[in-house]
Amino acid sequence: MSVLQLTKKVPFPSKDGESMAIRSLASSLVSNGVTVDLLSLNTNKHRFSSDIDDLDSTLYRSIYMVEINTNFHPISFLINLFSNIPYQISRFVKKEYKVKLISLLIQNKYDFILLETVYLTPYIPVIKRYSSAKILLRTHNMEYEIWERLYKGANWGISKLLYLWLSHQMFRYESFRLQSIDYLIAISKRELLMYKASYPSLNGSVVPITWNALKESCQKTLKSNSQNISLFFIGSLDWKPNHEGLLWFLHKVWPICHAKFPHISFYVAGRNMPEKIKQMNLDGVFMMGEVDDAVAFVNQHDIAIVPLLSGSGMRAKIIEAMALGKVVITTSIGLEGIEAQNTLDVCLANSPEEFINVIQHLLTHPAQMIQIGINAHKNIRNNYETVTMGKKLLDSLNHNFN
Repeated sequence: MSVLQLTKKVPFPSKDGESMAIRSLASSLVSNGVTVDLLSLNTNKHRFSSDIDDLDSTLYRSIYMVEINTNFHPISFLINLFSNIPYQISRFVKKEYKVKLISLLIQNKYDFILLETVYLTPYIPVIKRYSSAKILLRTHNMEYEIWERLYKGANWGISKLLYLWLSHQMFRYESFRLQSIDYLIAISKRELLMYKASYPSLNGSVVPITWNALKESCQKTLKSNSQNISLFFIGSLDWKPNHEGLLWFLHKVWPICHAKFPHISFYVAGRNMPEKIKQMNLDGVFMMGEVDDAVAFVNQHDIAIVPLLSGSGMRAKIIEAMALGKVVITTSIGLEGIEAQNTLDVCLANSPEEFINVIQHLLTHPAQMIQIGINAHKNIRNNYETVTMGKKLLDSLNHNFN
């Protein structure tokens, strides 16, 4: 079986959730004997400038890139407000990518074309014209829901009305595109059920972000001295929900937390960290910027803070932290799409008071904190293993198309 995977960014290095999701799905397929080629848009925002020959050739048979400029253009944005294709989507439509796609479809006989996110769906007409391959759409989240939640959280004004319009426009587009694919690979059960509510006859299954936890060492022992416990945040800070949630935590939670527990520290890491965050001078907070090794960073600390107030889909950094045996404190939105139970293998908090109470409880109950981390690792090892997820997907595809 051969698959062509289309992505709107080069998934190297895998330092953000989208890249981790792209590569984890490819790894799930390859580990089950599938041949995968990659065709990526190489955006100016996430430009990959290394030698293509240095990339992971064991994962992909062939890797192709097409450079694209996705900078925001106000006039184009205003025009697209009244278009059938949302501006967020239209930025990833490029003639050169279409030409390369046609070339690959003519030269190769693929069984499946895998579109990573709805952003690649404008190329569906091209695929159908030049290939008989079945079209798989892998959703990382429900795009309209991100804008809908930003609308609900915004103060009244132009921005709030704009978020509302964008959410409606994206909902119409996503609903329309569901009718032109053959199979949906949802990142969580919640997303699959919500998409099927809009299009009941849709075939699909759930393949979450996977983490080959069996190859990672789980830190089952945390610092015995709670005086030295450290909190951490890691995530791409050019993604608005991450940016919004981190600022909320720094302004609403950390001052209270530090006043109550002056001995603990908070380490913040993430690519594309805005200057206003870098320059924040808060006692006990260390702005690390982008780190070279995310796993090493996570292993240096104890409690992951994921304070998402908006967004959609599944948080790869939660899977990563749990796989490494860390205690994760997150919101109900942050936990969406992840099968975990509050106080068993993860901790939930939705307000400053709840975050403070959870942190205090963990600091005063170190044995429970260690056990939650152990349970988290076991959860990922048992339920999010790469090879197993790939086999389930292939079984479903064979059932639907053979």
